[in-house]
Formats: sequence, C-alpha cells, structure tokens
Amino acid sequence: MSEHRLLRRQRIYIPAVSINRATLKHSWIRVLVATLDEPEQICGVARRIGYTGKQEDALALYRLKIKQGHGHPTVTLPGIYIIDDGLFQDYEEWKQKQG
Repeated sequence: MSEHRLLRRQRIYIPAVSINRATLKHSWIRVLVATLDEPEQICGVARRIGYTGKQEDALALYRLKIKQGHGHPTVTLPGIYIIDDGLFQDYEEWKQKQG
C-alpha cells in the first residue's frame, strides 16, 4: 500500500463503549476500539499504560493496537493517546492545544 493511500485512510479512533473522558478516578485498563465512521465495528484495543499525573482528574494514557484488516497483523500506533471528548486523541497534540 502506498504512503499516499495510507495518509488518505487516516482514521479517528473512538472507544467502542461510550466514554467521554478517562481519568485516574474513572478509567479502564483495556478498552475496545472502533472508528468514528464505523462505531459498531471493533478494530482494535487500547491498553492503559499510565496517567498524566496523580490527581483524580489526571488523564489515563493508552497505546492503541489496531487490526488493519483480515489477514493483516495488528499494529501498535505510534504515540500515546488519551480519551477526551469521546475520542482517542494523541496526547502530545492535545497537550500543545491546552497550553
């Protein structure tokens, strides 16, 4: 698959269950992942790897492992993600927007 085609297929990932924000007080160690355009189709799993701090409202940090399709291996997406506004968002990009 060409790099150009991969860039066009950039997907927005969401938790497969309704989660608006994952924090130290309210988070899950493992969350099933879907895409915004196909919310009923599970395409991977997010695993919690830590938190952004020690406060109750500190965000949970996740690594996303996504199945690219039938017969294709699962890949771990680069970067670390948080769940905010019901979406998986790249933590570094989210942090830059906050500050």
